Amino acid sequence: MLALSNTKTAGTTQAPVERMCNRHFFANCIGAVILFLVISMASMAQEKLSLANAVQIGLKNNFGVQIQQLNVESAKLNNNWGQAGLLPAVNLTINQNNNAIERVPANPFAVPGLNITDNVLGQLDVQFTLFDGFAVKIAKQRLEQLEALSIGNAAFVMENTVQSIILSYYQATLEKERLQVLIKNRAFSKERYDYVKLKKSLGSAISFDVLQEQNNYLTDSSNVLRQEIIVKNATRTLNVLLNENITKTYEFTNPLEFTDESYLYEDLHGKMVSSNTNLKNQFISQELFHNATRNAQANLSPAILLNIGATGSLDQQYAKFRPQSGGTIVKSTNPIGFVNDDPSLPVVGTSIASEYLTQNGNSYGAYGNISLRYTLFNGGQLRRTIENAQIQEKIAKLTTDQLKASLENSLLATYDLYNLRKQLVLIAQTKLQAAELNLSLANERYKNGALSAIDLRIVQENYQAAALEKFAAIFDGLSSRIDLVRLTGGLIDNAAK
Repeated sequence: MLALSNTKTAGTTQAPVERMCNRHFFANCIGAVILFLVISMASMAQEKLSLANAVQIGLKNNFGVQIQQLNVESAKLNNNWGQAGLLPAVNLTINQNNNAIERVPANPFAVPGLNITDNVLGQLDVQFTLFDGFAVKIAKQRLEQLEALSIGNAAFVMENTVQSIILSYYQATLEKERLQVLIKNRAFSKERYDYVKLKKSLGSAISFDVLQEQNNYLTDSSNVLRQEIIVKNATRTLNVLLNENITKTYEFTNPLEFTDESYLYEDLHGKMVSSNTNLKNQFISQELFHNATRNAQANLSPAILLNIGATGSLDQQYAKFRPQSGGTIVKSTNPIGFVNDDPSLPVVGTSIASEYLTQNGNSYGAYGNISLRYTLFNGGQLRRTIENAQIQEKIAKLTTDQLKASLENSLLATYDLYNLRKQLVLIAQTKLQAAELNLSLANERYKNGALSAIDLRIVQENYQAAALEKFAAIFDGLSSRIDLVRLTGGLIDNAAK
């Protein structure tokens, strides 16, 4: 709070007023001390939050970062030779078949009657790809690039998150600094309002003066109330980025300060070309399209496959079979012939009667086959696929060139803006120093009666505008520096430090 002067003016009629004003001033000082203690106790209850801790919490809790981390884990799982197709495919097939047939065969060797057949067939097949135009190697490179692209996308999301957290942290700090300026300005108006009321009670001021100061005080109070809501909303926005309780409040330990740092455009440009996350991801994407072209060309080569395996079966049949031993002997009622064609000497045949029996069997074997697959003609599809892949590769290269040109333009514009805002910060700081001195001198002149209340109000508003302009200039300078660091690919590294 700016102190009012206690200098007495000439003349005996002003002495009682000055004495009473001094008492009122000291009472205001005591009230300010009490208010300071209350604010200090409230701030002690708040959680202290540094910028580094805010970034750490955000990277741990932010939903977008967590999603990208899971995508990276998935890409790492897929990046192996088995997924690329180098390892053999091993298949085990088991079939169980059942049949029930009532048969009256025309074939004399077939088993008549009810036939129930059960069998279990098994096959173990191992397939090797001996050659496929280096498609396996190309596929492995593609998986490696997909993993790198996934990591790059995660880094891009992390950069977005870090930048948003830093700007939100400084935005909340900025709004708190603005609130302090408005509170200080309100206290100055309240002090002057009390001073004019005291003068009116002593007959040295009129109601117009009191109403004018009252209006100024109420206006400044309204500004403070509106700014308090802005501070709350800025803190809530930060909590959303940190994935914390939206009502949580903080004591920000990193002040809103700007350190003058100089950069060379050539150094920034070199870092951007080599380290910019978005550009690196585009280079990886371009390599993916190049691999797609190579993979399409690999389809023109023949594919040689080797299959080795084993087969086997367990069979079971339930039907009318003659027993191998034992069984019932059946004699024929009609002779099957005569001895020496003598009807008195018939020959009677005997046989073993068929019975329903279950017969078991099995079979097994192995095989090894080599096959060659080569596409002679398929309507020109392979050629068109290759040509389309080459077109997409050219588009990717043009997109990379376009992105690089856009980044160069953004870097140069941001570099110029940063240098401009550095100067604006210095100008704003100088203006604030002049405004503080001018307000102090104007207050002295007002107390001595050499300056009107309207003129003092103008000086007070100029001081408020200069203070707010200073903090806004610092925030803009920090924002430009963050943009420069991000364009050159160093935002995550600097945030980690």
